Amino acid sequence: MIFSIFHSVSAFCNAGFSTLPNGLMNKGFVHNYGFQSVLITLIFLGGIGFPILINILRYTDYLIRKLISKILHNKNNRKNWVFTLSSKVNLITSLTILIISTIILFFEEYYSTLGQHQGFGKFISALFIAITPRTAGFNNMDFSHLQFSSILLVILLMWIGASPASTGGGIKTSTFAIAILNFINIARGKNKIEIYKRELSPINVQKAFATMTLSFLVIGIGIFLITKFDNHLHLIDVAFEAFSAYSTVGLSLNLTPTLSDPSKIVVITMMFIGRVSMITILMAFFKKTVSSNYRYPSDDILI
Repeated sequence: MIFSIFHSVSAFCNAGFSTLPNGLMNKGFVHNYGFQSVLITLIFLGGIGFPILINILRYTDYLIRKLISKILHNKNNRKNWVFTLSSKVNLITSLTILIISTIILFFEEYYSTLGQHQGFGKFISALFIAITPRTAGFNNMDFSHLQFSSILLVILLMWIGASPASTGGGIKTSTFAIAILNFINIARGKNKIEIYKRELSPINVQKAFATMTLSFLVIGIGIFLITKFDNHLHLIDVAFEAFSAYSTVGLSLNLTPTLSDPSKIVVITMMFIGRVSMITILMAFFKKTVSSNYRYPSDDILI
């Protein structure tokens, strides 16, 4: 009972802690696909955020009431925007990232780390590898045995992280979605982001790109300092450690125990900054500007 409660809370909170000596790599759990499926579900629910979970419950209640009203009274009570724009964007982005990454990892690792699994077990294991970097931190295999291309994909997944107001870290799925939408709009020559018959506020775009830029800045400084203190380490291992720390994932390519004390302090600092967010820290040090009624003439900078 205690084992089940501990791992359920750890999975939903995207903590990644386990009472097992070698985590989920323990014999008896590596091929326990039912157990892993439950963890996958809890990780996903904890990672999509509480506002989205509440919104899904409200939308489900709305659909049930609508169905009952149609059956009993032959009425079609349509209520627009029960499912909010934020919920749609984050949920679709989370599912898309999860599906695409699972397919890629399935084929990349089919004869490698997934070689010990058979049939449906390969898919569950690939799905677990794809979802645990979303700041969950569980490991059902040694990540240092992944293909180089798979390691790069895991780094990307760790950087994106979970959804806003969730139990996970990272730059958040909404930030990544806004960036992709902005890229598409620039390519199409549009100066505003329109999605699901709604126009996205410019401040959202500014915050998204500020979050992305600051994350790269912090991670870059972290990688520089770790390679300075431990110059014998491979860059890919250090990069994996830095992205994992900033996004509070907890995964490692077996590097953490070998780090020097100064490097461990860097990792601890990155975990704190990643959890609080660099924007929040900057807001604490800079005085908020009072909005004024005047505006300067607009101008362009060559990009």
